[in-house]
Amino acid sequence: MPDHAATFDHLIHWVSDLEDVMASYDALGLPTHAALTMPGFRNAAWGVDDERYVELAVVDDWDAVATSKYADSLEILKPAIDTLRAPGLLTFAVDVPDARATAARLRAAGREVDDIEVRFEDRNVGFVEVFVRDAPAYFPFFITYDPPRAEIGRMRAEYRAKEGITFEGRPDLVALLVRSAEPEADAQLLADFLECPVSGSTVALPGAEVRFEEGAPSGLYGIAVRGLDPSTAPTEVAGMTVVVDS
Repeated sequence: MPDHAATFDHLIHWVSDLEDVMASYDALGLPTHAALTMPGFRNAAWGVDDERYVELAVVDDWDAVATSKYADSLEILKPAIDTLRAPGLLTFAVDVPDARATAARLRAAGREVDDIEVRFEDRNVGFVEVFVRDAPAYFPFFITYDPPRAEIGRMRAEYRAKEGITFEGRPDLVALLVRSAEPEADAQLLADFLECPVSGSTVALPGAEVRFEEGAPSGLYGIAVRGLDPSTAPTEVAGMTVVVDS
């Protein structure tokens, strides 16, 4: 498999009141669970399946974050966070087989690239993230897990089976929604960036296609979800529009 075979991994929803937004997701039918707590930073997730998720993230103390494992990644993301000025969608991650090889390929193409490794020694798991600084802020970063994401997914599935937890009947994330002044041109830019197929204004990213539409301000603004009660959406949750996909 080539190092750049990208698939959707997770979307980052930046929030100010984590518990309140979790309750809003739960009420909509998108069940959340608390995830990590580290100095200055907390997150939660709507687990779409064993491999894909939407991350709800908040920084409570930027000074404390400087001592956390996520310090370097959050430093890179902070300009985009500051630009948001309110809760909303920040960026997303795509899983690739070898993030460092992806970084090398992008550097060779003249891109400005940072790669960061995060390791949780107590669990013997970690990941490498690759950020492309000269790409639009809403363009994704690349991630490779150790152990690989598929193996982590199998372990989660085994745990669910043991606990009697099922994804059957749960809503499914279908697409990320992006506003743009030039939808087809920007869809082509993202498709070239990810080396994914594109059709008109839709990038066929495996795991969650990316749909561009004309509008302002430019950037990520929502998600399309299949399996929600049509009477509950479209709606907005902390700066994120949720639409029902048929």
